[in-house]
This record gives sequence, structure tokens and C-alpha cells, in this order.
Amino acid sequence: MKTENLHKPIDKIKGVGPKVKEDLKKIGINSIQDALFLLPKKYENRTKITEIKDLISGDAFQFEGEILESKTIYPGRRSFLAKISDGTGILQIRLFYFSYAQAQAFKVGLTLRGYGVIRTNGSVTQVFHPSYKIFESSKRPMLDNTLTPIYSLGSSKLTQFRTRNIIKGCLQEIKEINLNEKEIDSIFKEKKISSLSIKDALLKIHAPSVSDDIIKINNYKDEAQERLIIEELATNLIGVKIASEKINKLKAKQMEILKKDLSSFVEKLPFKLTGAQLRTINDISNDLSKVKPMRRLVQGDVGSGKTVVAAVSMYISTKNNSQSVLLCPTEVLAEQHYKNFTEWFENTNIKIELLTGKMSAVIRKDIYQRLEEGKIDILIGTHAVFQDKVKMKHLGLVIVDEQQRFGVKQRFDLVKKSSNKIMPHQLFMTATPIPRTLAMTIFADLDVSKIDEMPPGRKPVETLVFSDKKKNEIVKRLENVCSKGNQVFWLCTMIEESENLDVQAAEEAKIWIKENTSKLNIGLVHSKLSKDERDKAIEKFRSGKIDVLVCTTVIEVGMDVPNASLIVIENAERLGLSQLHQLRGRVGRKADLDAFCVLIYQGEIGEIAKARLEAMKSTNDGFEISEIDMKLRGSGEILGTKQSGGVELKISDLSRDAHLIQKAEKLVDGLKNVDQKMSKVLLDRWIGDKQNLIIAQ
Repeated sequence: MKTENLHKPIDKIKGVGPKVKEDLKKIGINSIQDALFLLPKKYENRTKITEIKDLISGDAFQFEGEILESKTIYPGRRSFLAKISDGTGILQIRLFYFSYAQAQAFKVGLTLRGYGVIRTNGSVTQVFHPSYKIFESSKRPMLDNTLTPIYSLGSSKLTQFRTRNIIKGCLQEIKEINLNEKEIDSIFKEKKISSLSIKDALLKIHAPSVSDDIIKINNYKDEAQERLIIEELATNLIGVKIASEKINKLKAKQMEILKKDLSSFVEKLPFKLTGAQLRTINDISNDLSKVKPMRRLVQGDVGSGKTVVAAVSMYISTKNNSQSVLLCPTEVLAEQHYKNFTEWFENTNIKIELLTGKMSAVIRKDIYQRLEEGKIDILIGTHAVFQDKVKMKHLGLVIVDEQQRFGVKQRFDLVKKSSNKIMPHQLFMTATPIPRTLAMTIFADLDVSKIDEMPPGRKPVETLVFSDKKKNEIVKRLENVCSKGNQVFWLCTMIEESENLDVQAAEEAKIWIKENTSKLNIGLVHSKLSKDERDKAIEKFRSGKIDVLVCTTVIEVGMDVPNASLIVIENAERLGLSQLHQLRGRVGRKADLDAFCVLIYQGEIGEIAKARLEAMKSTNDGFEISEIDMKLRGSGEILGTKQSGGVELKISDLSRDAHLIQKAEKLVDGLKNVDQKMSKVLLDRWIGDKQNLIIAQ
């Protein structure tokens, strides 16, 4: 197959009509190549049916049985209950989010085949929100003959079943023909990096054999996965080199500021800056004074004061008649920053504006006009900033908060917003420290500042670890915490399983806490609530009207409630170290307030999970935690490489796969000796338009 044939439109594949084509476009799939490189996030074993009597709580299984009964349950939170039996036992199916048509499909006497995580409650065996098929027993569908890949489908309406069929069609395209990339394959072999060809790796990764080790493959340790990971890491290294070369040719506006003017602004802030903050501001000030565009990464632990460093940087920009943008990954964080900036810039003439997706069209239109006219100095916004209508007259500085949440293309689109054709200075901020190994490779083109000092008076958060058998005791202590005027986060997560289970866990936790306390106001925040519902709950919590906020990981970034002194995290063993540390940072944000983080684990846990929880108990230092996470090669949360976050990485995880960077460097070295077009093939495949590498990761 010629490489150009890989770029054939995806609607050339059977089953891709106009509607499906549009859905595929939403997740970045326009061609056969795009589909082939939509790589599975995990795998399920649906090659066999497990009898109900053999189902084990906490594990995922495929099951099958006759529907015995089904009903919608009232009063309280509407839910749906069905019971099935295979003759060996009875299994309950529970749905909290369902349509009338779904409920009607559960007809007594039909057979249901499902897949999901099993839960036990006393003698009751149940499963929440499984994937399932309902059919007549005489029309029993075939079992899968390979491990079943599960793909990240974002907000599209695509089903896993349809996506798998489309990718099967794309695989047929490459099965009988060579991918015309012998040069790259030969370097892999010559350098003893991998013996697998790209074609063989793709065929295996989309349809692993039932004999493959599902634990190994779900931990990204399979040889086909490693072949692709190395290739993607190599592509990013190539991207960094191209980015550096291009940046060195570009010019930015030189921004100068008198020391007394800067000192005057800093001294009027409602708090004293730490030495680490002042050093970082000095680094940034020096960068801004040069014609070479600044590309600086500010690493700072949760609560170390990165936001005020951003504010001071934007003050310098404004004093040089330049506009600046602060990009935030969530509306909660953007609104919080806007509130802080309004206070800090109160006695200046600097015009600050907030732009989010939930604003009305009239308000947004007014903001667009004032930005283009140069009447807004500082813009704080979310993904809404990427709208084509957003144009800025004198954009001089772009700041990206939680930079790992935004992909290459998004950040490139942002720096193009300026109408003055000058390259803006760029400042990236992250609360998830980057280990030294990665800083020396993937981030080698960035200057790095470290805010390694906490504001004075801030006490470390004490971390405690308990089995879920102690939950009742923990709940009893909530009233004591809240009686002192403090507040509590109660975090529910089933992170390895599904968003629906997260939601279900949060719903149940709220009811359970309510039943076991008498005086507390309980709030709820999760992804299935409308934005208005979420915003109201968050605002009530901030204002102290809610004592305990039950939530999912939606609070990971940007929830700043100074009175919150306790966070309880259920199923903590399922989360990566860096994510746990980020969540812990939601409490202890008020000076001299004793704060606690309670980690609850379920059942028996493995050695790595134990090591993570012990690390959380032993240190509050985010930099130390990042290094431990690297050694454990845990769930790879250090740099947030999840598809949902908009990050461009398709299979690599810069934390988990750091041990493969050396092999990626060998591949890059080998590519120097072949035709340059091979590098272009890799860039096209893994990143897309090479121009986006202007601000490569």
C-alpha cells in the first residue's frame, strides 16, 4: 500500500456514511491512517461467558442469563433494576441513567449478555451500567475470538461496536500490502529496538489474540504497544528539534519594566511573595526583555503560588501595551483566576475579561469586538478562547495553566490569535512536576523555573490510609470537622472502569452520608449534572452553605475552598500518585489550618498500589512524588496523557514509558542516515500538520 493511500477518506470504508463520518471527524478521524492510529486505551476479554456463581466482586466479567424481571424504582433517585439467571445464580443489573426505550427492551424471557465490574452487597451480586446485548435465546450471537479493544471516543455518538467494525475495515486495507516504510522498520531491526514491523504492530494492537496476556497488554507492556510507543516518542523528539529551530528564527516584542514599577505592583498584593516566586518572576522578566520568544515552563507544587506569578507576568505585558491570555482547562479554574485577578488589579487601569463557553452569544460578541480593538488587556478563558472569532490586536504573551491538558494544535492555534504578526512569548505552568529524565528529553527546548517553596504558614496535609471497612468510622467524624466551621470533599472514583460508575458511586455516597449524619448539608458534583447544577453546588460549597461536597475527579483542577480541611478519597488504590497528590492539594489552602487527606482502599491491594499509598503518607513534596511515580511506573498521570484532556499523544505516556526514551533516541539517531521523508512520515502519522510543532510538547 502506498503511503498516500493511507490518506484515503474514511468514508471509503464500508459502514461510514455522512453521519458516522461527521462523528469520526469530531475525534480527529478523517482518513484511513487516522483510524489505524486511534489506538485502544484498554482491552476486555469477551471470548468466554463466566457463570454467575463464579463472578468475583471487583473484577470485570462477561455474563449471560435469562431476564427474570425488570422494573423502574421510585421514590427517590429514579433507577432501573433487572434480574437475570443462568441457572447457577441470580445477577442484578442496575441503571441510574436510562431511557424509556432501554427499560422497555428488558422483556422477561429474553436473554441478556453483558460485560461489567461485579459488585456484591451482602448476598446480592450486582453490576452497574454494564455494556449489554438483549436477544432471543435462539439467536445467540457469536463470542469474540480476540481480546476486545476499547477506544477513547470523546463526546462523539460513536459506539465501541461500530468503531471496531470501521477499524476492522481499515485493517483489511493493510493486511495484504506493505506499508512502504521498510526504511523505518529496518532501523528498528538494525538498532535492535524491535523486530516487529509497523504493519504487524497495528494488526496485533487492534486485535490481540485470546492467548495474549490481558494484564500485560492492559499495562502497555506488550511488544506491539512498545513498538508504537517508541515510534511516537521518537516523533516527539524530532518535533522538539524542529520547534527549537523554528523558534530561534522568530521574533517577539521586547518588554521592559522599571524595577520600582514592578516592585510597586508586587508590594500592593494582599500577601508577601516567597523567594521562589520572586526568582521565577525575575527569570520571566529577563525572558520578556529579549527579542527571542520566551518559552518557559514553571513547575510549582499544588498551592505554591503559580497564579500570582502569571499575574505579575501579565502586568509586565500590559505595561508594554501588549495583550495577554491565560488559558485554563476548566471553567471552575478560569472563574477562580478571574476573581483573584480582579482583586489583585483593583487599583489599576488594566482591563480584565473572562471568556467561557457558557456565556451568552451577546456577551461573547462584545468580548470579541473589544479584544480585536485592543480594549481588553488581560483575557482569562477556557477552550472558548480557541473560537475563530477570537482575534487580538496586540497579543504579546500566552500563558497556559495546567499545560498538559492542552494539545500541540490547540496551543499553536492560540499563538496565531495575534493580528500584529509578532510571535507571542509563551509561559507554561504545571502543578504536576516533570521528572528529570523527561525534562532532559521531551522538554529540552523549554527553560524551566521551579517554585519549590510554599507560602508561609501553610501546614503540610496529614495523610491517613484506611481500608473501606473503616468507612463508617470516618463518616462519624465528618460532623466533628464541620462543627469547627470547616468543610469536606468526599471523592468517589472508579477510574479504571467507566464514567457512569463514577457517577453512580457519587450518587450512592451522598445518600449514604446523609443517612449516617444528622446535621450536615451534603452537595453533589459529577459529570452527568448540567453546568448550572454543577456551578450552583460549587458556589454553595465555596460560600459555606454546603458542609460536604460529594464529587468525582471533576474537582482535580481548580477548586479552591480555603475552609476545606478534609478530603476523603475512595478507591484511592486506583489512582496514580500524581493525581492523588493533585487531589490532596484541594485542602490545606488556608494558613495555620490543620488539614487531612484520608485515602480509602478496597479489599486486598497489590504491592505497587501499597507503595503509592505509603508514598502519599510519607511526603507532601510534589517533586519527590513525581520521582517515586516514575520509579513505580504507575498509571502515568504525571503529564495527564489522557485523550479526553486534548493531549496529542496517542499511546505513549511520558511518565509510564520513560524507560523507552533511550530506544526512541536510538531511532531518531538512525533516521539521520536515511531520507528525510521518513521523519516526515512519522510527523504526519503521529502529530499531523508539521507547523503545529511550533509549540510542540
